[in-house]
Amino acid sequence: MMKNVNSASASIIIFLVVLLTIGRADFYGALSPLFQVGVALTITIILMAGLAGRKSIIAAFFSIAVFFVILAAWSYGTQPFYPAGHDGYVYHLTAIWDLANGWHPFLTPNNNIWVDSYPSGYWALQSYLVSITGLPMAGQSLLIALMLVLGLQSFAFFYENISPALPRFRIWASVLFAAVVVANPILLTQIQTHYVDAPLYVVGASLIFFLMSDAIGKGRIAWIGAIACIILLINIKTSALYFTPLIIFGGFLMELFVLRGSSGWLQEVVHWTGKRGIYYGLAGIFAILVIGYKPYITNILDHNDLLYPPSADIMNKNTPLNVQDPMPGPQKFLVGLLARTEHNRYGIPVEAPINVKIPGTFTLAEFKAPDFDTRRGGFGPLFSLALLTSLLSFAVSRIAVFRQEITMSRRESGGIALFGIILLVITVLFPEPWWARYVPFLWLTPAFLAVSTLQIELTGKGRIFTQAAMAITIVALLGCMLSAALGAARQHIQTYQRFAPIEQMRTAPVVELTLIKEVRVFSDYQSKSQSDAATVYAEILEREGVNTRITEDFDETTCVHSGYFFGAVLWCIPKNPGE
Repeated sequence: MMKNVNSASASIIIFLVVLLTIGRADFYGALSPLFQVGVALTITIILMAGLAGRKSIIAAFFSIAVFFVILAAWSYGTQPFYPAGHDGYVYHLTAIWDLANGWHPFLTPNNNIWVDSYPSGYWALQSYLVSITGLPMAGQSLLIALMLVLGLQSFAFFYENISPALPRFRIWASVLFAAVVVANPILLTQIQTHYVDAPLYVVGASLIFFLMSDAIGKGRIAWIGAIACIILLINIKTSALYFTPLIIFGGFLMELFVLRGSSGWLQEVVHWTGKRGIYYGLAGIFAILVIGYKPYITNILDHNDLLYPPSADIMNKNTPLNVQDPMPGPQKFLVGLLARTEHNRYGIPVEAPINVKIPGTFTLAEFKAPDFDTRRGGFGPLFSLALLTSLLSFAVSRIAVFRQEITMSRRESGGIALFGIILLVITVLFPEPWWARYVPFLWLTPAFLAVSTLQIELTGKGRIFTQAAMAITIVALLGCMLSAALGAARQHIQTYQRFAPIEQMRTAPVVELTLIKEVRVFSDYQSKSQSDAATVYAEILEREGVNTRITEDFDETTCVHSGYFFGAVLWCIPKNPGE
């Protein structure tokens, strides 16, 4: 099963990378988006035939066709629902729409500083959906389709490598594991938004499963899939420059752990470097220099800085008091891990301290608090408990079999646990580990540690303790998933309510839109805007038959009706529209 799933998953990721490459090569828009999709599909089929044989052609074509169906169904089915989120209106939609309208990032700068300075690969793929369907919000469907790819990967991996230890519940256990992997609270709360933390997690998790599958099964397709994921991942978000090489290093350490004893460790290092590492490195170079020329190279040429605007300036006035610099990263991590699940948009100022609590304790309010940008306890009210119990179950299980013979199945389960620990270390060392959406891969640590104990045969008190701790971990993760689902439902209801006045706006002579001025100012010699939210809403409302105008000042006393849109935009139906 894993080989077929890897082939299908790799086909889809390779297709996206080929399409992105074609778009980068088409400097002057000579090829229509639909033609580019057809060329990318043809090239992908040819590549899969060369890599996996002729039998893979049908599987690749079928998997990509299903991928297309999911994209179309979600794109058309969700158009009545407007996206939640702040940054989507500030700059993500600007990037997607500009790309759909023919803007090539390599040729001209963008007036929006975030669009001009951040990776545009994921936006470019979303722009194909917008330009082909004509639906302005169609790009959101790409996340849903990639979620299903990840779900299939995780199900197949667990079914083939771990669940044999549960023969009576093999399918259901695999479904549960896949659900936990996919239902990361960061992902659940960013469905129907244009944030890129969820895509970063989905593609990064796919990379992790390709690497683990390659370490255990030595599949050529898994290796090719990993290469494609590297290229795509680096062009989703700048933090991928940090996560991608460390995730690859995690796959390398897992492979050394699983294969230890078959030959000397030095020989294994040399072998992995020649057979895998060099190609992963080349993929990273290609992702940065070719696909990601803008912004990675242009930021250096234009601003003498790889990451621009500087992260310190971005985080200024954007961080709770008790996780601000010069606090070290590990201490920030502990505060974030033990945080009560809350958000600043509901009566809590941005800079208010994070409230720390005892792991396992919670309030009912925490189960509806998460949203797309949660800054306090973003993984949910029970995540600290899940992490602690998973570490305990792993430690007890390994101590119990410390002096016993190490079988291949134990090596494989140990390798999975090792990857989970590496993801934990990667998170602790990240500069801002308190903000869950910045470190989405931490979600996999308790899941990997918990399932790694299933292949260890224990007896007596060790077995009872390990199974109890693993059960608590799973229940705690499910509680976090429930919290995220409830929070996401609440935020989408509120989004619907924010847009409900459109019916009333249609009857008004004009609706005024005013952007709330940001305290922090970001601009440079080529990008003068740091928020296009007012312009974006003007286009959205005009599509709905609403006449709009953008104003500099807002005075509620002059309005018949007024309200607030995501992205810091105030709207007003003026009493005297002619003034």
